[in-house]
Amino acid sequence: MSKPSELSRCLVRISDTSDLGGRESNLLKPGEAVNEQWISMGSSVTPIDHYVEQLLAQMLTNERSRCTISCKTGCISFVLELLRIDSSEYFFTKSSAQMLTLAKRYKENGVKCFPKYPLLAHHHFNRAAKCLLSFAPLENLDPAIEGADTIAGMQSLLETLNLNISACLLKQNRFEDALHVLEYVDRQENPTPKAIYRKALAQFHVKQYTEAIATLQRIDYAASKECSTLYANIVTTSEKDKEVYNNMVRKMFG
Repeated sequence: MSKPSELSRCLVRISDTSDLGGRESNLLKPGEAVNEQWISMGSSVTPIDHYVEQLLAQMLTNERSRCTISCKTGCISFVLELLRIDSSEYFFTKSSAQMLTLAKRYKENGVKCFPKYPLLAHHHFNRAAKCLLSFAPLENLDPAIEGADTIAGMQSLLETLNLNISACLLKQNRFEDALHVLEYVDRQENPTPKAIYRKALAQFHVKQYTEAIATLQRIDYAASKECSTLYANIVTTSEKDKEVYNNMVRKMFG
């Protein structure tokens, strides 16, 4: 008997599902008394299915368990049975090209669930980035061994993932963390407007107004509606903050 790995494909039987309510799930099907299906670990795009995967990861082949998932409005209950593990592969056995394929898959999962479930999307983006960073520093990889196209693909995808992760952090109001993720933008000669906007937005929220304006001025911010709007907000807010500070000083020392 064995447990699934993070890359396993598992045949499971799910039965007696109750109290799913209006929660979204592609795995739990209350209308079916018993359903057998294959689950690829790491493929969930709803929180409920993500928790099902976490429960499955703790099970042994032929194990049958009553499982519950506690939610804010109640508990979901179901019986989960692990019938078969198709493969038990591990990340450390993968080549750079294989890891790039995995990273692309995780990234797409994150994109799918970001509108409804940004925290789960953040998990997928982080997992994709870890796949690529296991080969860091990417610029030191040998094209003769790894392939020039593979290396270029890894570098391009990692930049995209950093942008995706920064979007998740901004949505969580984790502005300092977003700035840390976007540090690479300062080293780019021609950063994208999207990267510039997100960095300036994070700087704005931590009251780095001068730095935020300088960031926006690296591109033609007036050509971007969101960048130009942000620029105007920064200028207005900065002036208001200065006025509040000056009034406070006048009251203290005037």
